[in-house]
Amino acid sequence: MARKRTSIAPKNTMLIVTASEEEALYFSQLRKDSRFANLSVAWIGDNYTDINKCLSKASSERTQGSYSEVWFVFSFVKFGITNESFKEIQALANKKRVKLAWSNPGINLWYYFHFFSLNNPSISSEEIDEKIRLKISDYNSSTDYLKTDGLDFYKKICVFDNEANRNARMYNNIVEQFTGIPAINYVALSLAITENCGVANFTLNQRTIGMDK
Repeated sequence: MARKRTSIAPKNTMLIVTASEEEALYFSQLRKDSRFANLSVAWIGDNYTDINKCLSKASSERTQGSYSEVWFVFSFVKFGITNESFKEIQALANKKRVKLAWSNPGINLWYYFHFFSLNNPSISSEEIDEKIRLKISDYNSSTDYLKTDGLDFYKKICVFDNEANRNARMYNNIVEQFTGIPAINYVALSLAITENCGVANFTLNQRTIGMDK
């Protein structure tokens, strides 16, 4: 009698295109450390300064690479986005089948939420960095950091992903009362990564190596 073979449905493939090199480095660390073979990360490069062209490029990459879905990661500051202009950007992204993951002011807000909650919508990027350094003393918001001293940055903070998701949701509830738009949408991206790629297999000790006590 022939052995019965169990068929395994192929995983969806996912592409994250980022507006900045820092964003690409962070999500590349996530992909590598989590061993997500069906997740790809690409920095769009310095030549793309118009978000509409970025969305077109991300859509093109999805088609050419036959990805199940593509996300474009960006900050409001990078493109000078306002609450009013964002609605048009969101409509274009939906038309091009590109999902959006944004931060306002920047990705350092996501790092911040791994350690702290926030109820001040007017906090500056510099204040955010100062607070992060209370937990990771050598942190700085440069691409060089993630290439050198911060090569293990994702491993240092990912143990607090649940806290980051909770703090981001709480902060969005505050900000949306004033702007109508969440300050950060990384929670949706995190859920999509889990849905498409699964859960990373980390032990607690592996994930907290290098953390300042």
